[in-house]
Amino acid sequence: MSTAAGNPRTRTSRGWQLAELHDGELRFTVEDGLRHALRDGFFYVRQPAGTDLSAGDRFARSFYLPAEDPTGPGAPRDPYRGFHRWTAEQLGRHQGYFCRDADQTEQFFLKSTWWDQVYPAALARQAERMRDFALAIQRAVLARLDLPRELWDQATGHSLTPHGTHTLTFNHFRPEVAARGLNIHKDSGWVTVLRSTERGLEVDRDGAWHPIDPIPGTFIVNFGCAMEILTRRTATPVAAVAHRVVRQPPSGGAKPDRFSYALFVDSSLDESVCPGLFAYEAGRGLRLHAKFGAFLDDILDNTYREDTSGLY
Repeated sequence: MSTAAGNPRTRTSRGWQLAELHDGELRFTVEDGLRHALRDGFFYVRQPAGTDLSAGDRFARSFYLPAEDPTGPGAPRDPYRGFHRWTAEQLGRHQGYFCRDADQTEQFFLKSTWWDQVYPAALARQAERMRDFALAIQRAVLARLDLPRELWDQATGHSLTPHGTHTLTFNHFRPEVAARGLNIHKDSGWVTVLRSTERGLEVDRDGAWHPIDPIPGTFIVNFGCAMEILTRRTATPVAAVAHRVVRQPPSGGAKPDRFSYALFVDSSLDESVCPGLFAYEAGRGLRLHAKFGAFLDDILDNTYREDTSGLY
């Protein structure tokens, strides 16, 4: 991939990779940037021109608050508050509001089939744009891997199509809670496009933890377990990055609570469409590695328990 022209910043503070998506191609700011990003398991990518994240930021700061507006009776209802009432019982497994006991996070998960019905309209449109951007990044990466194009749909669990599982997830970190920020885990799927504005995210590399500080105007792209499993025996293996968020200290109200949110691209959960996670090897083709639903259940269960981590 070519070096991007006209970028005033060509390297991040710790040498992590930085790219932009241009005409369906990822252009890194250093030579051989993609190879390094595949090894690291993540990279920064510049947000598309004109990106508006105000709806997502507002929701991240508000979804966990009571629906009632504290300004008093008769105040207009804030459509970005009061999302405790949406639970897995109404939305389906792994969706809705969750308050974690072992972590500082309270979270809200929602798959694309519910966006128009649950999210405020502006947020639903932002979610669609983030999904389309994530899928474009996934295609750009796949185009540079040792994987025949005719196998893309089957190999990736039809994640590039409307059959895929596309989830927008929000995290609010409660500094008053004496717990870890967010447990060590790997994302389950293909690519994750993360909006992070505050320090606290760390990745495991070579047995040591390294901070991934936000760069204004960029997203962080993580590769997940499905990508790692698929490519492990190929000429272009992709690492799934193990990451965590460190405990957030109380600020006494001196600054807003930390938040983040991410668009996750996963395989279809319909076994008639996607039988599971595949591994690919040149000359041998695809081999079924695991049922995706069970794999996802295990990753999530181990992520949010106190005595385990979301690895495999």
